[in-house]
Amino acid sequence: MVRNGSASNSRLGKYLLVLSVITRASVLLMLCTLAFWTTYANLKLGYNHPRLVELSSGKATRIAYEWSEAFLSLFGEPEEVVRTMGGMTWSIRLFGVPFTDPIAALSLLAKDHSWTPAIAFGLIVPLGLALLFGRVFCGYICPASLGFYVISRIRRLLERFFYFPDLEVPRAVSWGVLAGGLVAAVWTGHGVWVFVLPYFAMGQTIFQSIAFGTLSAAAGSLVVMALLDLLLGKQFTCRWLCPTGRLLGAIGRKPVITVRRDAPNCKEGCTSCAVVCPLHVDPRNDETRDCSVCGECITICPTQCLSIGMKKR
Repeated sequence: MVRNGSASNSRLGKYLLVLSVITRASVLLMLCTLAFWTTYANLKLGYNHPRLVELSSGKATRIAYEWSEAFLSLFGEPEEVVRTMGGMTWSIRLFGVPFTDPIAALSLLAKDHSWTPAIAFGLIVPLGLALLFGRVFCGYICPASLGFYVISRIRRLLERFFYFPDLEVPRAVSWGVLAGGLVAAVWTGHGVWVFVLPYFAMGQTIFQSIAFGTLSAAAGSLVVMALLDLLLGKQFTCRWLCPTGRLLGAIGRKPVITVRRDAPNCKEGCTSCAVVCPLHVDPRNDETRDCSVCGECITICPTQCLSIGMKKR
């Protein structure tokens, strides 16, 4: 029997799934905007007039320049406001508030043996989100995971005509990627992460193409990761390779708010939730580690025994 409130649970799952797409797309748009604002700052310094910008760089750049000017003016002098914005997924500053990638912090600690106050302060939000919601970064923030989400849908369509394996590898592999990356960073510099972290590769590719009009070498890493996802397994990179996801999953292994199961209404032998989970979590066994609260399992559950709430202790 489907319990009372099942319809609302189904709607919740769909809302969360739509929200996860919207938020990740918004982050992608934000990265594009931050990249252009680097160009905007140079145009402002060099020309300081829309007409001159158009003569120099074309009508499209002028439109983007004018939109940027109007938006930034809402918060003060555009030149001053734009200085409080910057960075990519590695380390972002929004209105002067820093946000630091935990892998960036570990890399700095391994190579430079110190953090600046801004780096330490920037860890508060990422780590706080992980402790509260688990691996929510992967489901709602990471722009690269949106690309892998699309690839998983393409893979699902192609599976009607072709066979694709769904490989599973030990979780230790992603920990090995993290350890290897830290060692490489000590010897070669932090730039090595642009070829290892999917979102960093995407951020670098976006920044270089918009700000400088050139293609980053990191684009090659994105192509390789996309092929791995298409040919080896659903969201293979997120599930088995990305060290950031694994680290945040470990930090948030006991989240405050997560997917909950109403055990008496769980259908025996049903594997729908485990099969659909993009991060290989099994809600049937009340697993929460690596859960990104994306809502896919809630949407597909036939008895709607899954919901979102405070984790049962």
